[in-house]
Amino acid sequence: MSSIKYALLAPLMAISALTIAAEPVDQQQDVAANPNVSVKVQRGNVEFIRWDNNSIQVKGELDELSEGFIFDVKGNTVVIEDKLPRSYQGSNKQGSQLTIYLPTQLSLDAEGVSADFALSQLNGQIAIALVSGNIEAKQLSGSNKLTTVSGNINSEQLSGKIKLETVSGDIDDKDSKGEAEFRLVSGELDTQSDFTQVSIDQVSGDIEATLSQINQINMVTISGDANLNLGAQLSKGHLETISGDLTMAFSAAPNLNFMIDGGPGGKINNQLTDDKPIKQKYSSSQSLQFKSLSGDGQVNINTISGRISVK
Repeated sequence: MSSIKYALLAPLMAISALTIAAEPVDQQQDVAANPNVSVKVQRGNVEFIRWDNNSIQVKGELDELSEGFIFDVKGNTVVIEDKLPRSYQGSNKQGSQLTIYLPTQLSLDAEGVSADFALSQLNGQIAIALVSGNIEAKQLSGSNKLTTVSGNINSEQLSGKIKLETVSGDIDDKDSKGEAEFRLVSGELDTQSDFTQVSIDQVSGDIEATLSQINQINMVTISGDANLNLGAQLSKGHLETISGDLTMAFSAAPNLNFMIDGGPGGKINNQLTDDKPIKQKYSSSQSLQFKSLSGDGQVNINTISGRISVK
């Protein structure tokens, strides 16, 4: 290409590149009540917001590598996607920048690869799955499953059945209620909520939990410490630790029967009653069975190389 032709084409090429990088989208369609919504945005930022309309609106900018925007409504099914090539390399790591306005009641299935998602004030069956990105969730109700492989989850005022999972990241939850399941690998868990049932499965990370309304708790933790502040109404628990300490602090004396197995290398510290752990005859392991009040409920605790404290 001659230098003259290049000089004439260069401005046009630059304008075209800018247009692709900042292609706007602003579309709205009416939907049926309680729609099934599927969203796929591979990279960027997506905010899901409730509004009081029987329609869905998508506003923002598409990914610079977008091959087209899909917004299909067929009956009760809605598909939204910023379509990208199967393989790509791009200089703009921000990707799509979208805000999606949704009816309050719906089923939402959304996924991303390298993206951050934020959701608020939605009710129904909600499933979020990210490969690398953070999830912010506020005031969701119904059945909520939020999963990210490499990223943090921050949740607030969730209710219903809640499942939060991250492989490499932290979970910070507060002011939620209902039934919760937490799964973490290499991350910290901090929950300050009014759950009645909680299940925790954690590897390589610490747990800080205040659960004032808890009735039932199940926990397995490996290579991490757990500090649990619990309400006195707890009626059932099964807790296991490996290479980590566990502290259970009750707001008042619980009505529970405790069976604690210190296992190899474990220690037991009971501050609820005057009962003392028993040392096994031919090993250094300890065990303790005792009742607090009349012992109507049941808590079983097992540890290997950990310290168990109840108070």
